Amino acid sequence: MYNETGSNYFKDLLKNDKISKKQVAVYFDEHMLERIDTLTGLFSSISDSKSFTRNMLIEEAVGKYIMESEKYLINEHGVSLDEIINNNYEKFDTVILSSTGKGFENVFMGEKESMCWYPCKIGDNRRIHLKHIAIYRGDPISAITHYADIREIKYDLEKDCKVCFFDGEPKKLPQKITLGSKKGVFFRGAKYTALRYLLNSATVDDIVFG
Repeated sequence: MYNETGSNYFKDLLKNDKISKKQVAVYFDEHMLERIDTLTGLFSSISDSKSFTRNMLIEEAVGKYIMESEKYLINEHGVSLDEIINNNYEKFDTVILSSTGKGFENVFMGEKESMCWYPCKIGDNRRIHLKHIAIYRGDPISAITHYADIREIKYDLEKDCKVCFFDGEPKKLPQKITLGSKKGVFFRGAKYTALRYLLNSATVDDIVFG
């Protein structure tokens, strides 16, 4: 959450912070980039704790914009961005992770005593809405063939990662879901969808992701 007061906002900007982030590409004209670079240099010169980059300044500016937009929407229109995001997450109750080598056979289908899949790199904001898990199987299968109902997802000290424990045995899909126009790297990270799409899709192109 970004601080709502102007002066405190810039004080927060000068502090160190370490959070997980994803990379995106944005484009600016030369005039705007010149001003961003000048501001970056100024903030770096007055900060005692960190150096600034373009990305850091842009991220903070976007955060400020989001904060002001959220405040405007809730005050003027009674619209909550958090509620909309949570409602969207609830629609997508299935996570698709990927497997290479013998991981699918040995773990997803092979863990008979405690049926599970790991590692599960899933954010907590998504985890609470998940009811099912499916695995994209790499070469030579290159398809999604099974899914399982989720009993719980929790951190396992012995495996040193999050583990998804199944509620019952994995189930075979009505038909295997091939890549279609997608490439295998599409499933490099977790993908979220609804079970109904898995049960009615022939290719990944048919699946709605959210």
